[in-house]
Amino acid sequence: MQAVNQTSGAVEIRCCRNIDEQAMLLDAWNQSYCQISRGAFDGSVSSCHAGGVRVLVERLNRTVYQRGQVAASRVAVGIPFQLEGHALLCGQTSHRDGLHVFSGDGGFEFLSPDKHVVVNLEIEPGAIDDPLVRSQLDEITRRLGAKPGVLNVDPARLQGFREVLKQLLDAVAATPTLLDDAGVAAAFEKSVIFGLADVLQDLRDTDPHGNSEARTARNWQLVRGVRELIEGSPHCPLSVAELCARFRASRRTLQYAFEETLGVNPSAYMRAVRLDHVRRELRGSASVTEVATRWGFWHFGNFSNEYRGQFGELPSQTWKRSRTV
Repeated sequence: MQAVNQTSGAVEIRCCRNIDEQAMLLDAWNQSYCQISRGAFDGSVSSCHAGGVRVLVERLNRTVYQRGQVAASRVAVGIPFQLEGHALLCGQTSHRDGLHVFSGDGGFEFLSPDKHVVVNLEIEPGAIDDPLVRSQLDEITRRLGAKPGVLNVDPARLQGFREVLKQLLDAVAATPTLLDDAGVAAAFEKSVIFGLADVLQDLRDTDPHGNSEARTARNWQLVRGVRELIEGSPHCPLSVAELCARFRASRRTLQYAFEETLGVNPSAYMRAVRLDHVRRELRGSASVTEVATRWGFWHFGNFSNEYRGQFGELPSQTWKRSRTV
């Protein structure tokens, strides 16, 4: 095993030419690997951690029969980014649009294909301080069930979560020291857990119909509560999934309430509030990147475009001007 890069205590990248050494890198999984297909093994595990969340990106170039048992104190799931070839998890067909659950009773057996890239989320509930995040994790655990296996979730939701994870990982890879900041680490942790919750959300939401006046009043009260929360809090929610958890409301209910009441969806409204927080904090920040990631903007190109669209100038211009005052 050769360490290719280790730039921060929170970020580590290791390449392996030995399959047993790669298995050991997922130390809480108690794994053993057996290479099935022929040829030189070339794998890697990239890891980063923030709060109670550890993200492990595993790449394999050979068919591998994996056996393991995730520590009882952890929740572990895998989000496939590439799975090409025959694959099974605990006897179920493994495929790219399935959420792979590795934690639970009895351990797991996973036959992974030659072309394999999976982003594994290892979550330690005891290391999460935010009560709301821990409550959301309890709900996630309930939905995952008691045994390892493949959950056939909505492909569009899973793809959306892939995009979120890619942005998080790209940002951390570019600037590994980001996660040394407590605020950024908390935002990373929330983005992962509430993103996973969104993937697992029950699609059969209750449609908010009934008496028109009563519905309008309920919608107004809901929007008002959301507004007071995200405008008055120093820790603005970073996703609609987090709002759903805080207000015990479905995504459809929030969408309907905002569109009927304000004429915008909750994502657009929340993005505007977060951009406003960024604009204010840029005046006293060490860097644009630090503030942007603290407020959940991980794709810097998109962030700059959104900021310029909102305020008519690039965030770097706001930051530079504040330094000259």
